[in-house]
Amino acid sequence: MLEKLLVDLENYLPLLAGKLVAFLLVCFIWPKITKFLLKLLDKSRTLKNNDPLLLSFLKSLVKAIMYVIQAFVLIGIIGIKATSLVTILGTAGVAVGLALQGSLANLASGILILFFKQVSKGDFVSSLDKTIEGTVESIHILYTVIKQANGPLIFVPNNQIANASIINYSRNPYRRLDLVYSSSYDVPVDKVISVLHEVANDEKRIIKDNPDMPISISLNKHNASSLDYIFRAWVKKEDYLDAMFACNANVKKYFDQNNIEIPYNKLDLYMKK
Repeated sequence: MLEKLLVDLENYLPLLAGKLVAFLLVCFIWPKITKFLLKLLDKSRTLKNNDPLLLSFLKSLVKAIMYVIQAFVLIGIIGIKATSLVTILGTAGVAVGLALQGSLANLASGILILFFKQVSKGDFVSSLDKTIEGTVESIHILYTVIKQANGPLIFVPNNQIANASIINYSRNPYRRLDLVYSSSYDVPVDKVISVLHEVANDEKRIIKDNPDMPISISLNKHNASSLDYIFRAWVKKEDYLDAMFACNANVKKYFDQNNIEIPYNKLDLYMKK
């Protein structure tokens, strides 16, 4: 009995060693093959020029497919037949389907985003509730990477991008400044409007020669302690923030020069003699 066991072990060891070597070779070589395929995609000028998001999506898809194939190859080396594995997965199909439901939805949503081009690389986007806001960096098979203005990255499931109401600020080459400035009731309305027009005319980034993009400044609201004026002007999308900051600074400067008081919380005491 012991002799038979030793003979069987002696016969099995070469096979076991061969399987071990094959297993290690696949683990070592397969990542290199994957990297090689990803480099080929990176060198594809057609994809780069066509749509950078498509390139990042394809790279993510290739990675996932290669990992799945590697898993099946390693399982085959171990000795488990692929048909047996498929049978097991089929038996647990309902549970697997429910577990992968969200992932499959994100994969389908990623394809829809690329097909309908809702967003492109470099677009500045925001959700209506402002929980998602930033610049689109890349899209993968399950999620989209968005870089916030202050640096952090947001990994948003593709399903949310495809199904939510997303504001894409980059599609229109122009954006309108909608700013509100306040003055005290003591200053005539015409004077404030005139000074605000000076601010608009002196800001070089504001578009002034397009009748479809007029500068509009008017009294908007009577508040308890101030008059609010709405300041509307158009700029190129890339100039939006700089123009807004410049207007805010210049309004304070011009108001000071023209003795226009900007209201703030204060308490006036009147004493009767």
